[in-house]
Amino acid sequence: MAEGTPFKFLDPYGKEDSGRFFGRAKETAQLYNAVYASNLALLYGPSGTGKTSLVKCGLANKFYDTDWMPLFIKREDNLLRSMEDAMRSALLHPPGREDPAYRALPAEEKARLVYLDHFCPVYLIFDQFEELFIQGDKNEQARFYEAIRQLLKSGLQVKVLLIIREEWFAYLNEFEKRIPNLLDNRIRLERMSERNIIEVLLGTTSAAGIRLEEPKAVVQAILRNLWNEQDGIALTNLQIYLDRLYQQYRSGHPGKEEVVFSPALAEKVGAMKNALSTFLDEQLEILESRLSAQFGIAQPRGIPLEVLFTMVTNEKTKMAMTTEAIYKSLPKNRKITEEVVDFCLKEFNRLRLIDSFK
Repeated sequence: MAEGTPFKFLDPYGKEDSGRFFGRAKETAQLYNAVYASNLALLYGPSGTGKTSLVKCGLANKFYDTDWMPLFIKREDNLLRSMEDAMRSALLHPPGREDPAYRALPAEEKARLVYLDHFCPVYLIFDQFEELFIQGDKNEQARFYEAIRQLLKSGLQVKVLLIIREEWFAYLNEFEKRIPNLLDNRIRLERMSERNIIEVLLGTTSAAGIRLEEPKAVVQAILRNLWNEQDGIALTNLQIYLDRLYQQYRSGHPGKEEVVFSPALAEKVGAMKNALSTFLDEQLEILESRLSAQFGIAQPRGIPLEVLFTMVTNEKTKMAMTTEAIYKSLPKNRKITEEVVDFCLKEFNRLRLIDSFK
């Protein structure tokens, strides 16, 4: 949850958010049944549909902590290495990252050690799995496929859940050749219907203690202001727009404890056809001001954007890059120091601006 607001912005919902996670009861049940029924499941759908939140909040709250050991894995420089690091970190007495004896163990033996430490099923959850195709080469892909095949053959209490954007679905073809039942247990997460969006809106505001004046009218005004012909209403845009209403009300009623959303307030805030884009522009401007104040940069305009774009691929996903690599990739005429790059990266992480490209 962002500071000074009850809304999530770009953050995915986590297990602790069960009291304010709405609109996905059916999909949560479907996903739970899928992972219960098989050791391999696939969750896919358009970007921005809340796939990560469905797993980290919806699915997570179907389990007691003693019933599963979830390991959330994202590709850094190599997906197999990221999986190895996740399993090593889950051990009660983890060896060093470069320990040669541990590194030499096959994936199934590393998983066995995690299971023996916790005595509950190990869930290997690969978020943003498309990164394997965007940044990984054929060798990395083949080695990963074989490691997962061996894991699933081992008979261990290990389950694999892949989360992927649907535009990369076709790239699973080679993986399916190694594991023919790869697509047998899949769930497509659709964009939310208007009915479910309303459920999210009502549930989120209620959980935040916000009163709706003329509920039906204010809900329709919000939906109208957020509607986009191409994508409908994105969940991130809804969160950002609700915060705009919240901040607008607070600025006009300083010191008042109760927050009230009314049709008049929605009309005052107006339409936001791309709330996420507006939010990003505003945050980048704030970051530029901070760069000027902290580093004495006279012309900070565009510096955060330069750093951000260095990490973004043509597919609008984040490349795994070190601070030094980002620094070396920046245009030299801007004279951007490594300290400035490091500051920007920390701010991007705090604001989750990088994840907005996922």
